[in-house]
Amino acid sequence: MANLQNIRRRIKSVKNIQKITSAMDMIARSRFNAARDSLISYLPFVDKTQEIIRRVMTQMKGMEDESPFLMTRQQMIELQEQDDKKFLFLVIASDKGLAGAYSSNVFKEAHDTIEYDGTIYDPNKPIKEENFHIKNFDAVKNVKVARSTTKGQSKQFGSADRYTSAAGGARPRAGGGGGGSGASHLEVAHEYHDADYVDDIELITVGRKATSHFKQRGYNIIKHYHGISERPSYHYAKEIADLIIDRFMSGEILDVTMIYTQFKSAISCEPDDVTLLPIVTDDYTYAENLDLRESYIYEPDVVSVLNNFLPRRLATRIYGAMLHSAASELSSRMNAMSNATDNAQELIGKLNLYYNKVRQAGITSEINEIVGGAEALK
Repeated sequence: MANLQNIRRRIKSVKNIQKITSAMDMIARSRFNAARDSLISYLPFVDKTQEIIRRVMTQMKGMEDESPFLMTRQQMIELQEQDDKKFLFLVIASDKGLAGAYSSNVFKEAHDTIEYDGTIYDPNKPIKEENFHIKNFDAVKNVKVARSTTKGQSKQFGSADRYTSAAGGARPRAGGGGGGSGASHLEVAHEYHDADYVDDIELITVGRKATSHFKQRGYNIIKHYHGISERPSYHYAKEIADLIIDRFMSGEILDVTMIYTQFKSAISCEPDDVTLLPIVTDDYTYAENLDLRESYIYEPDVVSVLNNFLPRRLATRIYGAMLHSAASELSSRMNAMSNATDNAQELIGKLNLYYNKVRQAGITSEINEIVGGAEALK
């Protein structure tokens, strides 16, 4: 029979944990509201800068040689064949844990992107354009944060099918071609920390979790930022953008990709990757069919406007991704702590029931002993 004192100690321990998770839930909930409001207020600015760059790009066809940020798809394919070119990745994760599968899903997306073994630039497939829009904007703005109704199941991210194993085909990079076939040598080498391709990769990490994860796997982290995942600042986004431009302008970097978590709602966020540099002019031909045909006069010229505007645009994109990631992290932590609090309450109920059963069994046993003793004295 279980010791009643041990059961009481366990009930007390679970109650203490429940208090901690409940407090963390309330803290994450208050911070989430502020992060969501910051994101929503920043989205119109992101959309406007995106519209400006698309309008400018309608005038840049055939002018790739006049700007270091522009390339044709054929130029990208030719540069890809050079052995001295490297790839730069910006990975935005969290500083702290206890946020469910938030960081691990970012790392899965990062490895799917970095370790993709196939054609990076498919001539028949455009590079994926960024999508910072939130679905149901008005609904999200007025959303009432709801607790998860399904215990033991994660509602935080999309289907697990998004992260299929290598045997099922690797996920292509942004702008990539078809998936790889079978388990690639890259993944096997990566598993045993013996990958030559790691030398061609440079990383900029935001969040202690990201720095620790990739540092343990032997990646070259040229810069890391800690303590800003929940409360991002434009100052750091501008600093990261300047570093990316310096590395890209040096000629060593072929491609710059950002991996972050896109916030959709309080119970839904999804990791995503976006190509930051270069701008492939072939992918902007579709803009001619949009309502962007107004004639503008650019002073001094359209190339100068692009070269001066693009660094600001890059900082805007990075800051927007950091705001998305902050809202996603806090919503993940909020839901994880909410589920943990509910599970603790359920466990307390089971332990109380077990405690009462053990106590009742002890009382019944004592009564039987008394009755048996009384019968023996007759």
